[in-house]
Amino acid sequence: MFFKKFFSLFFVLIIASYSEALADPASQGHGHKTPRGGIAQEAEGMHVEFLIDKNDQPKLYLYDKAMKLLERADLQAKLTVKGHDGVQHGRDLKASRDPKEGVVFKGDSIKGLSDWETAVVSLKIKDSWTHIRFSHH
Repeated sequence: MFFKKFFSLFFVLIIASYSEALADPASQGHGHKTPRGGIAQEAEGMHVEFLIDKNDQPKLYLYDKAMKLLERADLQAKLTVKGHDGVQHGRDLKASRDPKEGVVFKGDSIKGLSDWETAVVSLKIKDSWTHIRFSHH
């Protein structure tokens, strides 16, 4: 009886750890509380926070390792976001300095995108592109 219970528990633990290892890294969360309620990922030594605000405007914030806002207006940023309906939307994200928010990358509003599935932010740093994937719901 003991061996049967032990084997069952061992089997459940193996399956649980295997499914966690195969999970999408972006969907596992990042572990940092984001200052603006978006989703954060690490890339190129920075934390990148992405969100679509209540006005359907995509926004991107860049932070250092301590989650302090970076003043990196020198980067080029592009966005491709896919809604749950399968429709993709592309936007250029332009850096601007907001008196309250600091440097924020903003794109034109995406009307009718009430919810989204995946977003890929492409950042041009020096002469190469880095692609950061975000998952939502």
